[in-house]
Amino acid sequence: MMVLSSSAFEDAQEIPQKHGKKIENLSPQLSWKDAPSETKSFALSVVDRHPLAGNYVHWLVVDMDAGVTSLKEAASGAAMPPGSREVKPYAGPFPPSGTHDYEFTLYALRTDRLDLPEKVSLEAFTKAVDANALATAKLVGKFTKIRTK
Repeated sequence: MMVLSSSAFEDAQEIPQKHGKKIENLSPQLSWKDAPSETKSFALSVVDRHPLAGNYVHWLVVDMDAGVTSLKEAASGAAMPPGSREVKPYAGPFPPSGTHDYEFTLYALRTDRLDLPEKVSLEAFTKAVDANALATAKLVGKFTKIRTK
C-alpha cells in the first residue's frame, strides 16, 4: 500500500503556520513509498475539504516522474522536479476562520503524462487521474487561522 507522509506534520495533525498562504506560503515537504511497480508518473492534489471551502484547490501537480519519491519544502515554483507541471501553483492554507482539514492526495498513474491545461478544474483533474490511477495515498493536515490584532 502506497504511503504519503511529511516531515512537517503527521496525519490528522496541525500544519505549521509557515506553510499558510498569509505567512510564508511554503509548500510542505512530502515523501512517499511503496508505489506500484508499474507506476509511470505521479500526480498530487491538495484540497480544503471543509464544507464552507467547497473543495477549494490549493495545489495540483501532474507529470512527476515515477522515480520521484519526495518534494522538498518550498518545492512549488522553480524547485519542482524536472518534467513535473504545476497546473495550479501552491497556495497555502488560509481558512476564513477556525480549523480546516487539507487533504493531500498522491496518485500513482499508469501513464507518464496527463494532458491537462493550466488552471484545470478539480473535476477535470480528478477525472483524468481516476482514469489512470494505480494507487492513491492520502495525508490530512489541519490548519488553524490564528487571530491577529
